[in-house]
Amino acid sequence: MERDDTSRDRLTWRGVILFVAIFLLLYAALAVVAERHVGRAGQESAFQKLLANRGRQVDWIVLGASHALPLAYGDVPARLERRTGQSMLVLADVGAGPVYSAFVARQAVRDVRPASVLYIVDPFAFQARDWNAGRVEDRTLLRRTPLRAITARLMAGMVLREGVAPSALADYLTAFSKLNPPRRFETGGWEGAAAFDRRARPSRHAVQSRIEYLYPEGAGIAQARPALASFTRFVDAMQARGIRVVALRLPLPAHFREALPDTAAFQAELRRRLDARGVPFHDLSAAFDDPALFFDTDHLNREGVDRLFEAHLLPLLAAPVR
Repeated sequence: MERDDTSRDRLTWRGVILFVAIFLLLYAALAVVAERHVGRAGQESAFQKLLANRGRQVDWIVLGASHALPLAYGDVPARLERRTGQSMLVLADVGAGPVYSAFVARQAVRDVRPASVLYIVDPFAFQARDWNAGRVEDRTLLRRTPLRAITARLMAGMVLREGVAPSALADYLTAFSKLNPPRRFETGGWEGAAAFDRRARPSRHAVQSRIEYLYPEGAGIAQARPALASFTRFVDAMQARGIRVVALRLPLPAHFREALPDTAAFQAELRRRLDARGVPFHDLSAAFDDPALFFDTDHLNREGVDRLFEAHLLPLLAAPVR
């Protein structure tokens, strides 16, 4: 009787082990397919662009949040190369604060060896965890981040140093979000390239809604300091590698700019840190007041990018390094 019970137990455990083995094999096969068709397909995310351009040396990488994306829509990289011979890769992403941008920059150093970084400063991106560690954790971005050993090591470092949740690393390593499409990241009315040729009509309600979205935790120098510290570490890391950093704040229409929370203390602290490191900061936020140069409350449209390129970007990027 005991022998029969032992035999049944062995058969039961063998069945469990066989089931688990088959499940793991199927999961691994599906993960490989998802990685190929989701993680590595297209060039939507910064990490997909870096994989596609791996081995190519670029003069400039552009980092920041959605305000930097119209530079790609307006074909600024190709125009810059035609006019100056310099290459550029726009690696900004929606809602990308300095923590996420530093993550991208560390990968870019290995893939495209940038000579310079153009960092598009947005005060809102320093004010909330959502735009920093929260973006590293966001499943919509994890879904579009190709699985690579170096990226996994970089993400592990973000878990240790920047407060990124370990579950994000587990998601990345197991391809969970590539196999299970997440709910779309809420973008606060952002339409991106589809709206690039429009001209905005000022709307007080739209401005207020946009600001509430950008500042979910309000604004203040105390809550900005963790992201400022991350940004400072990023600048130090780039300079230690001989990479030049230039900080730039892009134009905003007057009605939007005047409705923003007071960020004078933040900007003073940012300037102090940049000045101490010899990093130039160009504040162009008041350069254009005409709403017709924007496709929504605060993003430049095609005409706005054209003016920005000719009047400001080209002279800045073509200037010799001092």
